[in-house]
Amino acid sequence: MAVGATTPAGLAALAALAALPLGAPGEAQAGPVIEVRARTAITVEPIRRARGASTSPELVGLRIHGRIHERGSGEPVPHALGATVSLDHRVRPLTVDEEGRFEAWFAAEGGGHRLAIEYPGHGRYDGSAFILPELDVAKQPLVLSVRVPSEHRRGAGPLAIEVQASDEAEPARVRVSIQLGGAEQEELPVIGEVTTDQLGRAPFAVPVARLGPPGPKRIRLVFAGDDLYDPASVEAGFLVAAPTRIVFASDEAEIRFEGRVRGNGRLVDDLGAGLAGQSISLMADAQGGRRVLDDSLTGPDGSFSLDAPASELGAGKHMVQAVFESPRSFLEDSRSSPARIAIAERRPVPVGYSLAAFAATAASIVAFIALRTRPWTRWIKRLRGESAGAGAGAAEERDAPPHTGLSLARPGLVSTLRRPHDRGFTGLVADAVTGDPVAGARVEAGEADARTDDAGQFAFEDLAEGEHRAVVSCAGYVTERFGLTIPHRGELRDARVDLLPVRERIFQIYREAAEPLLPRPDLWGVWTPRQIFDHVRRARPARALAELTDYVEEKYFSARTPDESELEPAGERVAAARAELALTAPRGAGETIPVGPEA
Repeated sequence: MAVGATTPAGLAALAALAALPLGAPGEAQAGPVIEVRARTAITVEPIRRARGASTSPELVGLRIHGRIHERGSGEPVPHALGATVSLDHRVRPLTVDEEGRFEAWFAAEGGGHRLAIEYPGHGRYDGSAFILPELDVAKQPLVLSVRVPSEHRRGAGPLAIEVQASDEAEPARVRVSIQLGGAEQEELPVIGEVTTDQLGRAPFAVPVARLGPPGPKRIRLVFAGDDLYDPASVEAGFLVAAPTRIVFASDEAEIRFEGRVRGNGRLVDDLGAGLAGQSISLMADAQGGRRVLDDSLTGPDGSFSLDAPASELGAGKHMVQAVFESPRSFLEDSRSSPARIAIAERRPVPVGYSLAAFAATAASIVAFIALRTRPWTRWIKRLRGESAGAGAGAAEERDAPPHTGLSLARPGLVSTLRRPHDRGFTGLVADAVTGDPVAGARVEAGEADARTDDAGQFAFEDLAEGEHRAVVSCAGYVTERFGLTIPHRGELRDARVDLLPVRERIFQIYREAAEPLLPRPDLWGVWTPRQIFDHVRRARPARALAELTDYVEEKYFSARTPDESELEPAGERVAAARAELALTAPRGAGETIPVGPEA
């Protein structure tokens, strides 16, 4: 495969990488699509000169063209909104087509110029820039290309590439720097240099040790420029593939029927390096064919542990082995050598054990129900004579602010008994007051983010292990922030995040100044907001309090949804009103303040 700097086919290898399964082995089958911001790059093709194309003979026409694409996969960034090109101090917007290509013309005088192409990023794309600090219009454009196979099996030895250079008419003899690294790597290290011959060619063999771990790679040729040619560069993508090997051993060869089949092993590549984060299955022969008993993920050094109940296989002799089925094309499948195990016959259970198990189960159920219902709280209240206060407790519950933030799901009993294994985060974003789903809310979990669909649902799959900071936000609602621990036991599946409307939060802040003016505190949960506003105006028409009441009433009933930035000025107004109330002398003993909305 040859990749050139002047033809669209030159980026074919990078585009082919877009089809590689670089993410999790499985994809979510429901919920909105998670949009992760992709890194981008700008590839500029050799700059053409058109002398005499201008009305002024001193000016040279420069044709600047290239492509904006994703750095790792080579997929185009269609339309690339906001991209600009500048020559010295002249800045122009770029029109980018569906394939990420752009073109611009400048007329420039002789000498050096600064060329800059910038893309600020938008949507799911990060920004990028291409800067050529010294562009001399008197020099010739240099065309670089590299011939590299689309896939190289590391066990086959060094990677053979061929560098080619020309000035579009004849071969060029130049010194070229070779850089190589991962497809998503920001900076590529230099692995060598070559000088092209009279035919403009130079072979180069990349040592196996410089290829790095298996996966998508990016190779870049860089010519720094000289007295004759412009600086030039070109990139190409390819795959480094490698075989894998599993070493697995069972802890015991003879196992009780009530025991467990346990074993440990390690997954490595062809160089003996451990492969982390890969899924390993424990496979065994059983009646009706082979079956999977357990699965596990490899650790940082490629080690893993497998564990399954012996009763799933049944009494007799069996063969078990660890199996790696690679979800990525650059890693080959592998199986360990079969391990022979013998499972003893089932032993009869004594009757006493059954009775003890029944009693323990019954006691567990009674304890579970008691912990849920807590009947002793009612007994304690009766002993204290607190039953008369039930009405006040109901009023407090009715008057309590709505719940906001994250509500965890209740995982199944089996999940709670297993070690944390789930790396997903799914659920619903809802209005804390009405309970209605909130569509279009932004949910951020670490580096990933998503938008809720029309039903308020969101879904993340295969989050990185560790502690993550989650942020849930939406226009018109108070932002919620909380922590996530990955993996988990299922409590983050079908979770719920309640967002409080900003207008409700402003009304809660207003309560600090308004509630002391009500005839009774419990009326706050009984009267409507309109009745409360009218009563506060009549009870204490102080200037700051009156301005606060008008402000809160406008924000609460306005058709325009208030923004979260309104919370700080609302708090400042409440503080001013409370200070004013503290300085205001109380009314005389004989003066009556009308109370109630009917006053």
